Amino acid sequence: MKHFLVTFLLAVSVQAADKSTKPAAKAKAPVSAAAEVKTEAPKGESVVFKATEGKTEFLAIGKPSMIKINGEAQGPEGTLTASKNSLSGTVKVDLNQLTTKIDLRDDHMKNKYLEVSKFPEATLEFVNLQLPTDFATLSDKETEVPFTGKFTMHGKTSDVTGTAKVARIATHVAGHAQFAFKITNHLDTLPSWLGVKVAEDVTVKVQLKGLVQ
Repeated sequence: MKHFLVTFLLAVSVQAADKSTKPAAKAKAPVSAAAEVKTEAPKGESVVFKATEGKTEFLAIGKPSMIKINGEAQGPEGTLTASKNSLSGTVKVDLNQLTTKIDLRDDHMKNKYLEVSKFPEATLEFVNLQLPTDFATLSDKETEVPFTGKFTMHGKTSDVTGTAKVARIATHVAGHAQFAFKITNHLDTLPSWLGVKVAEDVTVKVQLKGLVQ
């Protein structure tokens, strides 16, 4: 019996010593809900425009006002990015392609006034084009919306306002945009041709057709 008690006490003391030498388990840090849930910002879609898919028109009124000068160029080229219900980005027009259907007048306008060798492009930056609904659910019927932008020509930039009609058909976006700018914000003198001066305000109309990517 005495031998049994000694053996029992030795076993208990060994177990106690073994427990005391084991390092205490580290408590797990609480994980916040924000850390557990990983969210990614929604990726916006882009609309890519090609010059061959649209048309750009410039309308200038002459003095006397019964004279109208129409210029045409290829459509705008560039990319607009959609973010929920807005579009933003920059498109450009090649002014070398601009024509008024009179070769001598075109040469006069491009070389004397627009100086296309130095400033070959006109650009329009859409700063705020608000759609009536999210871009993903845009209707196939054109909806007219206002926009603000920055128009750059001949190395100078001016603020412009206009309207755009936009519709989405499957993987394409189609529409029209129109705005006006003052020539004197971009050129030092008003262009003239055969004694006819161009009025200060010029209207720009753009036909748009782009691919959604």
